Amino acid sequence: MRHTVVISDIHLCEVERTSGLWMRYRQAAFSPDRELADMIAELRRQVRGETLTFVLNGDVFDFDAPRVIGEESVFHDLPRTAENAVTTMGAILDDHPIVVEALGQLIAEGHTVVFISGNHDVQLTLPAVRELLTTRLLDAAVQGSDAGREALAARVEYRAWFLKTADGIVIEHGNQYDAFCSYRYPMAPFGRDAKEIQPTMGSLATRNLISRMGYFNPHVDSSFMLSTSGYLLHWARYYLFSRRSLALAWAHGAMRTLRTLVSVRDPGTKTRRRWNLATAAKETGATLRRVARHARLAKGPAEDRLGLVIRELWVDRVALLSAVLVLGLVWFLVASGPLLAGMLLAPILFFVYERFVPKTPLDATWRAVQRAARKVAAIHQASAVVFGHTHQPEGVWETDMFLGNTGSWSAAFKDLECTQPLHDARPVIWLKSEASKRLRGGLATWKNGRFTEQA
Repeated sequence: MRHTVVISDIHLCEVERTSGLWMRYRQAAFSPDRELADMIAELRRQVRGETLTFVLNGDVFDFDAPRVIGEESVFHDLPRTAENAVTTMGAILDDHPIVVEALGQLIAEGHTVVFISGNHDVQLTLPAVRELLTTRLLDAAVQGSDAGREALAARVEYRAWFLKTADGIVIEHGNQYDAFCSYRYPMAPFGRDAKEIQPTMGSLATRNLISRMGYFNPHVDSSFMLSTSGYLLHWARYYLFSRRSLALAWAHGAMRTLRTLVSVRDPGTKTRRRWNLATAAKETGATLRRVARHARLAKGPAEDRLGLVIRELWVDRVALLSAVLVLGLVWFLVASGPLLAGMLLAPILFFVYERFVPKTPLDATWRAVQRAARKVAAIHQASAVVFGHTHQPEGVWETDMFLGNTGSWSAAFKDLECTQPLHDARPVIWLKSEASKRLRGGLATWKNGRFTEQA
């Protein structure tokens, strides 16, 4: 029996050393490490003597989270170079030894672990980062295996874009169908500087905005995707009587994000596009023609559509609101009598803009990602397609084809105090195959030490 088990979006990062509400989701007490290690141990028990490929489908690590320097979380937008990435990866692994040990035991028992790059851990495409991660996993694996390091190393695999298994399962993170998080060249996600990874709008927004607003949880969309009144209430509750400034964090982060996107924009070349396709075909075993069709499904990076970025960051609404207030004040000062009623034109202009230039809801982006799964399945004639990225677990069989999403294993909670998990169980995609038999399995959940298959 061949087992393919897929999870994603754990977002392991350096642990926050404080114990208050600020960045509480990053504190050790709320990490999913123990839960993940227990799940892997039970998985090993259930597949003993059979073949398992354990796929970590992107955003396993979060290179966009704040660094911890001198026991203090430090906000940053460090260059996305191999040097910085290796340092960050080493610190993350140091803070999550339970996960390293659990994966090492899986490898020691003869199973394969595959890492697929996501948008928050695209640094996994860098050879130096892969080398460090593999070394740490092998250090854990050799303690429980008689196999040599070379044999163990063959059980650790990486995919920069997607994985295609021998039994027809296509697995990828899914960020290529989200303009805010897509890369022009997923096999080598660099811009004009071949030594530095091209930043996406999503990466920049995480580093420059959301991470700096520590009373938001970046793993829970509803914590930061608020209405105007919602932001005002959030400010009044957490910032009004503190030294921190929500408005300044937004203004600095939004402007820095826009400036960076403009300065690093790289339209690419045909030579690099061809190289990207050829390299993907070689790594995945898919034909060049299918890889090219697959690539055409991707959304262009957001820096190609700066209007979309301006809308997403609220820059347009803040600018318009400021103009409306200034216009209203000027009208009040120069007009008199019945003409004062003209002041109403300014707020009307703002509300008309809000009504007829709506911001695309985040769940619409997630639905677009999932729609791409069917097209990917058709291109590769796949028996299953599994995405991550959206943090929304899904699993459905359509005749003999499975479409799934791995959801999230991140520290996601309904409340700032982290007392109520966003979901009452952890999602796992578990697919099984035997020679000449139909693929079976699908979405399962892990809760209280047990796997439960979902209907």
